[in-house]
Amino acid sequence: MVNRVGFRVQGLNQVVRAVQQMGLEVDDLKDAFAKIADEAAQTASSFAPRKSGRLAADIRGNRAKSKAVVTAGRASVPYAGPINYGWPKRGIEAAGFMQKADQAMQPRALSALEDEINRKIRERGLT
Repeated sequence: MVNRVGFRVQGLNQVVRAVQQMGLEVDDLKDAFAKIADEAAQTASSFAPRKSGRLAADIRGNRAKSKAVVTAGRASVPYAGPINYGWPKRGIEAAGFMQKADQAMQPRALSALEDEINRKIRERGLT
């Protein structure tokens, strides 16, 4: 079993639906979501505890058309979940690096998405 860790910026689903109702395509925002995910991955990586550096190096943003996704952990780094959430029975205290990144990214992600939506609206002459 692969342990993965991720976080979600609240409100993006509603924004995506509103954008579609305005006549913009969700694909128009794919680059914006990719940039947000990349920045969030760098932020999460900066909060990740470092022993060997493998965990911090494994945190990555994924390209998706309607959301920004950041993941940490895969078969080669199966300890991402226990390090982030903790494992009391094994004496591993929760680091909460993904939650810290989520908190740091919340206002920046929404601002970046708003800027991109406004740019697409101007490009299409919808203002």
